This record gives sequence, C-alpha cells and structure tokens, in this order.
Amino acid sequence: MVYLVMDGEQVRSLRKERGLSRRQLAEASGVSAKTLENAETGKTHARPSTARKIGAALEVDPRSLARVASRA
Repeated sequence: MVYLVMDGEQVRSLRKERGLSRRQLAEASGVSAKTLENAETGKTHARPSTARKIGAALEVDPRSLARVASRA
C-alpha cells in the first residue's frame, strides 16, 4: 500500500486563502476533521484517496499537496 506525507503547510495555506475552517474543509472534502488536522500537522501518513479528496475540495492537483512516503 502507498502512503503519502501531506504538505501540511500547503494544505493549511490553501485552506486559509479560501477562507475555510478545518471543519468546513473536512465537510467539503468528505474526510474527518481529525484526518484533516493530522494532514496539516503531519502526525500521520495519508492515503492517496485522502489527498485526492482534499485536493478536489481545494481545487488543486493533489500531487501538489503530498509526496510518497513508503510502500508496504
């Protein structure tokens, strides 16, 4: 399985540029607020589907938000 390291600073910056709270972005992307918090703070790795959902909600290419962490 592929996991990604989210660029938390990029996610947070884009979220704030769009005037969204974490909760609003979580709702718009379909991920939990805790998952979004973890993505922004780098506490855990994310699945590619999470990056796609967040990227779609922020209207950016998800590849700009993450990089591959490991393969298992």
